[in-house]
Amino acid sequence: MADMTRGERTVQLFAKVISNPEKKFTISDLMTSFEIPESERRNVQRDMRFLSEMDGGRYIAVDTVGRTSYYTSALRNAERLLFPNFENTMLHFVFLKRIANIYPATSEIISQLLERIEKSLPGREQKSLRHLGEELNTKIIFMGTPPDIEENASEKMRTILQAIHDHRKIDVFYRTASAYKKSTRIPLMIIVYQNEIYVGCESEKVKDATYTLKFRRMVKVQLSKETFVENPKVLEKLRRQVTSGAAFMSEQEPHPEDVEIEFEMSASLYLMENKFNRTMHMRLAKNGEILVKMKADVNQLLVNWVVSFSTAARVIKPASLQMRLKEYGEYLRSIYG
Repeated sequence: MADMTRGERTVQLFAKVISNPEKKFTISDLMTSFEIPESERRNVQRDMRFLSEMDGGRYIAVDTVGRTSYYTSALRNAERLLFPNFENTMLHFVFLKRIANIYPATSEIISQLLERIEKSLPGREQKSLRHLGEELNTKIIFMGTPPDIEENASEKMRTILQAIHDHRKIDVFYRTASAYKKSTRIPLMIIVYQNEIYVGCESEKVKDATYTLKFRRMVKVQLSKETFVENPKVLEKLRRQVTSGAAFMSEQEPHPEDVEIEFEMSASLYLMENKFNRTMHMRLAKNGEILVKMKADVNQLLVNWVVSFSTAARVIKPASLQMRLKEYGEYLRSIYG
């Protein structure tokens, strides 16, 4: 248990208390049950404080006698509880349900826990939960290893999931290499990829373009008053980009530039069959080579595409792409001489 992440440990603690509704647990009881070392006591206290405060103590109750706190399941009263903000509350559990099989050691516990919670709710809320699960299930994509989620992720995640569900934009305070930026984004899905969580977004500036934001760099997220209309074609395009890895080549919203590249005639068939993007068009230049023009974001994906042609491609503009290729060439020279 000591080697588990905070997320896994919290789920285990939550399930332990919930699945024993007639028993009271102290911090020491829980640590003994999971063989958690004494050095982790403060972390366990913090986890249990979070769980007991979640949604006003609706799931785990705490009773303090002297300096000792006793934690018990509060779900036995669930049928008499009202859920005025039910959808937002249950978004946490919808997300857990989707990522349950990321953690093989806890997937069964998560599934049993959510099933128990669902059954304890009144019929109307059960239907609402199932509807949420079905609707959001395809909007959470995971590939590879579990996410490394920071301590204050819960509220941000809930806000983003609510925005996806309600088709509302989000106002994001985002950390870049040089500053903090505030901007309005269109969130389409949550992506778990190689220890990171990303938010897949649709561009407001470039028609049908998509990009990703790294979750850990979101300092603050708020629901915007603006709504958006979800485009199934853009959503499917983003899914394809996730599968290919292209979605993670550039994290920021695209800022396309005018790109011109000359190619040797030998590359003509490949260029016709593999256009870089939908704005790309070709014509025969006076020197007998092929001139390609398009609008594209100057990022690593474009650099990789140009480099794949080796000596058959020469960038005319923009200067930013020429500079990136120059830097890449200098890097190769420093490595290989």
